[in-house]
Amino acid sequence: MLAAGIAMLVGATVACFPPFPVSSDWIFLLPIALLLALTKQRGRFFWLVLCAMLWTSLHTHLQLRQNLPSGLHNKELMVQGEVVGLPRYGTHSIRFLLAVDAGHSVVGTPALIRLSWREPEQVLRPGQVWRFAVRLKPAHGYQNPGGFDFERWLLVQGIRATGYVRSSQPAELLHPGGWSIDRWRAQINRRIERLCGECQHVGLIKALTTGYRGGLSQSTRELLQQTGSAHLIAVSGLHIGIVAGLFYLLARVAWRFGGARWINDLDDFALLVAASAALIYALLSGFALPAQRAMVMLLVVAMVRLLRWPFSLLSAVALSLVVVLLIDPLAVLAASFWLTFGALAIILLATFLLPATANWWRRLFGIQVLFSLLLVPLTLVVFNQLHSASLLANLVAVPLVSVLIVPCNFLLLALFWLPDRWLQLLYKVLDYALDFLLDYLELLTNMGLAAIDVATPGPWLVLLLLLWLTLLVIPRHMRLLSGGLWLLPLVVLAHALPRQRPPLSVTVLDVGMGTAVVVETRRHVLVYDFGPGNLEGYSLGQWVVEPYLRHRGVHSVDRLVISHADQDHMGGMFALAEDYRDAWVVSGTPDLLRQKMPTLQRISSCHDLGPWRWDGVEFEFLTGINPPGASKNNRSCVLSIRLGQRHILLPGDIETSQEYQLLARYQGKLAADVLVTPHHGSMTSSSPAFVRAVRPHYVIHTVGLYNRWGFPRPAVLRRYQAVAARQFRTDRDGAVLVECDAQHCEVVSRRRQNPRFWY
Repeated sequence: MLAAGIAMLVGATVACFPPFPVSSDWIFLLPIALLLALTKQRGRFFWLVLCAMLWTSLHTHLQLRQNLPSGLHNKELMVQGEVVGLPRYGTHSIRFLLAVDAGHSVVGTPALIRLSWREPEQVLRPGQVWRFAVRLKPAHGYQNPGGFDFERWLLVQGIRATGYVRSSQPAELLHPGGWSIDRWRAQINRRIERLCGECQHVGLIKALTTGYRGGLSQSTRELLQQTGSAHLIAVSGLHIGIVAGLFYLLARVAWRFGGARWINDLDDFALLVAASAALIYALLSGFALPAQRAMVMLLVVAMVRLLRWPFSLLSAVALSLVVVLLIDPLAVLAASFWLTFGALAIILLATFLLPATANWWRRLFGIQVLFSLLLVPLTLVVFNQLHSASLLANLVAVPLVSVLIVPCNFLLLALFWLPDRWLQLLYKVLDYALDFLLDYLELLTNMGLAAIDVATPGPWLVLLLLLWLTLLVIPRHMRLLSGGLWLLPLVVLAHALPRQRPPLSVTVLDVGMGTAVVVETRRHVLVYDFGPGNLEGYSLGQWVVEPYLRHRGVHSVDRLVISHADQDHMGGMFALAEDYRDAWVVSGTPDLLRQKMPTLQRISSCHDLGPWRWDGVEFEFLTGINPPGASKNNRSCVLSIRLGQRHILLPGDIETSQEYQLLARYQGKLAADVLVTPHHGSMTSSSPAFVRAVRPHYVIHTVGLYNRWGFPRPAVLRRYQAVAARQFRTDRDGAVLVECDAQHCEVVSRRRQNPRFWY
C-alpha cells in the first residue's frame, strides 16, 4: 500500500506541474495501464504512476473544459443559480459563490463562478436561488514571483470564472432556499454574533466553529502567521481529530454506564460515535479540502479498525493518500495537501522515534520538536519564512486549543438549549482563553521571535534540507552526521543572506490596474509605487510587493517613491504605512500624501531631489518646467535609471502636456531601452512626439484584465508598434523582469518564464 501511495503521489505531481497538460488523446490508455497495474507484478510501480498521471490529466481536462468561452469574456450575461458556501461581507460589498443552473443561464457559463456584489439590495443567504445580470472574466489572478497563485487556487476550488453583479437589471430572488449545511452554518454564525457581542475574538470563534474566516482582523492573521500558528484556525486534521477523540472518550463513558449497549463491542461503538461527530464538525466547517482529507484519513482508520484488517498506521496513511488522490488528484496543487500529509509523515516518524513508554508530555514535546524542524523546508517554499517562534508557540497553543478551546467551542453548539445568559458567560470564558493565547503569541513576537523572511529556495536545496533534517533526527545516523548539526544552520544562513544581484534589475509587478516597480542594484533597493489599495484591508502592497521582496531576499528598502497620490499608485501603502513610518519617502505630490498617510515621517518632493548614484547606476528625477502648478497626474515622479548606455524610464501617470515639457527640457536624452507606459496606455498620454523621442525597445503596460477604461488603448498600441517596440502587458504577461548590464538588457515575463497549464 505504501508503494501504491507513493506511485499515486508521483504520478499526480508529474501530471500537474508541466507547462501543458498531457494530451487528451492519451487518456484512452488509462484502462490498459490500470489492467497492467493490477495483473503484472513486474513494473507495477511504473504502471501505477502512469495510471495516476492519466487520471490526473482526465480531471485536468474536465476542469479546463469549464473555462469561460472567449466570446463571453467581459460581456453582460444573465445567469441563474444557487448561492453556495458562506457569503463574505465587506464594508460595501458581498463576495460569494454561485452554482450556475445551466438550463436557465447563458450557454457556456461555468458551473461554479465567484461574484462580488457592490452595495447589495438584499441580504444573501446560502441556498437562495437568484437571477443576476453579471459581467464575467476567465479565472485570472496576479502572477508575480513569490506571490500567491490565485489562478491555481481557483482551479483547485473548481471556480472557472469570476465577475461582479451589474446594476443594469435588478437582481431577482427566485427561491428562498430550504435547509442546507451552509444555511445551518450561517445561522450558527449569526447566533455566535448575538451571544458573543462583547467578545474581542468573535472572528476567531466563528473561524474555529464554521470555518468562516471573513471576520478575522488583519492583525490577528499577521500574528498567527508570524508565529507559525496559522494552522490553528484552519479547520483541518488537528481540529477534526480533537473532536473525534473527545467523542470517542464520551462514547466509551456512555457505553460503560449501560446507556448505549445496542452495539456489543465498546471500541466499535466509540469509533462510530467519534467518526459521526467528526463528520458533523467537518460539514459544519464547510468541508473545505483540508477537512475532506482529514475525514478520509479518519474514516480509513475507522474502517480498518471495524473490519479488523491487519493494517499498520503507515498503511492507513498510505491508503488515505490513495483515496484522496482518487477523489481529487488536483489536490497536489494545494499547499494544504502537502502540509496535511507532511504532518502525518512527521507523526509516523514520531511513533518510530519516541519510546512507547514515554508519557504524554514527552510525546507532545517530541512531536512539536519534529514539526518545528521537519516542516522548515515546506514553510520556506510556501511562506518564504522561518518561524523562529514555532516551537514555543505550539507547545502552548496546541494543548490549549486541543484540550480547551476546540472541545468547548464544539460542545457549546450542543448546549443551544441553555438560557442565553448562560451561553453568553460560557462564550466569554472561551474568549478569555483565546485572549490568553494571542497575548502569549504577541509576547513571543515582542521577544524578537517573529518570522524571518528568507529568499525562495531552489527545489534541490529544499530536498537536500529535508533529507538532512530527517537524517539528523534519526538516532542511528547521528554519529555519521555529527558535523551536520553545525553545517546545517550555515547552509540555511547562507541562503537567507541577500543573493548576488545583477548590476541592475527592474521588476514591474502585476498589480492589476495600478503600478508597482522594484528596482535593485548590487546593494540597494528602491520601490516605485505600491499598487492599489484602501483603508479597508485591500492592499496590493501587502499581497504582492512584500511577498516579492521576501522572494528576492530583500530585508530593507533604501528609498520609497510614491509617484503621486492616486489610489492605484499609493493605495497599497496603507497597510504598510506603519512598517515604513521612518523610511525616506519621495513623492511628486508630497502634500497630498501627508494628508492621506499622516504616519509617514519623512516625505519630500521628487521635483526638488537631485540625481544620485548607486553601485554604478545613475538615478535622476526628470521634471518639467512648471510641475508645481500642474495637475496631480502631471506632477508624477518621472524616474530615469541609467547603467552605461542602457536607459529605463518610469514616467508615472504624466499626460501629454507634461510629456511636451520633458521633450522641451531634455531634448535627445529621453531615448530609452525600456519604458513603462505613461498613465497605463491612456489616450491622454504617449503622444506621438513622446513615443518617437523615447523610441523604446521594450514597452510595459501596467493594466488590469478587461479594465473599464480599455487601457492600453488601441491607438497607443499602434504608436509603439510603429517604432518597433516589443510590448508587454501585465494583465496577460504577469510581472515583467528587466535585467541589465552596461551592454544590454534582457526582458522576460512571469507567465512565459514560468508557464503553467492553468494560465
